Amino acid sequence: MNKNLRPVWQYLIPIILTLFFLSLLSTRTHRALWYEQWALNLISPVTSVLSWSKNQVADHWKHYLYLVGAGKRNIALENELKILRQKVVTFDELVFENQRLNDVLSLKQNSWPDSIAAKIIGYDPRSEYKSIKINKGSSQGVKTDMPVVAMDGLVGKVGPVFSNEAIVLLVIDPASSVDVIVERSRVRGLLVGMAKDTELRPGYFLTRLEYLNRTSDLQISDVVITSGLDQLFPKGLLVGTVETISNNRFGIFLDADVVPTVDFSKLEEVLVLKYP
Repeated sequence: MNKNLRPVWQYLIPIILTLFFLSLLSTRTHRALWYEQWALNLISPVTSVLSWSKNQVADHWKHYLYLVGAGKRNIALENELKILRQKVVTFDELVFENQRLNDVLSLKQNSWPDSIAAKIIGYDPRSEYKSIKINKGSSQGVKTDMPVVAMDGLVGKVGPVFSNEAIVLLVIDPASSVDVIVERSRVRGLLVGMAKDTELRPGYFLTRLEYLNRTSDLQISDVVITSGLDQLFPKGLLVGTVETISNNRFGIFLDADVVPTVDFSKLEEVLVLKYP
């Protein structure tokens, strides 16, 4: 700015502001004087900019507060949704457990009233020995060699027994042996555990039907049940179905791979039979 004009503005600005404020203090209702109108026109853009800026700041602040509040509400809703999902899962699990317990109770009442219902509390499918641990023991009347069954058929027999727990040796364990017959043809054989996974039915393990005469009437998908002749298992318990048939290595007998009807990987409740 020109140095000659600077003193002029130094005096002019105070005069303009004075006239503006005098016009504001005036209580007259007459038409604005020319210098009042001129002062208002001069100040109006500044006040408009300030008013617009104030409104923008206020709008942005309100928007920010809204976003903060919305974020908090979203977090609260997400936490509530997680809680509700867990409640649904818990409810579904209770429904499934109730259905399983009803099935076990029905099996107990209709087939084996003198039996002991138990829950599985331990099972390691990776172990070389196939066994499960149940939550009933000698205090509840469980004894060694008692048969153990589920809704789908034979599970195994009781091994070591403790006060409130017991180990059950599964029919798929290599140390297990069960005297069985083929339901259709009444062919008799010895079923031993193999602890070997099936290829076509994941989660199921194979057992082997041994010491069958080469002329035995045996077919794929034949149903195998307990014979009762070993005096360890009651007659007629469902054991499994024949999957393959082959000559044994000596060529004297037939062998058959049998898939148990029980899916041991999904087993959760069992019945311990007071037999004989």
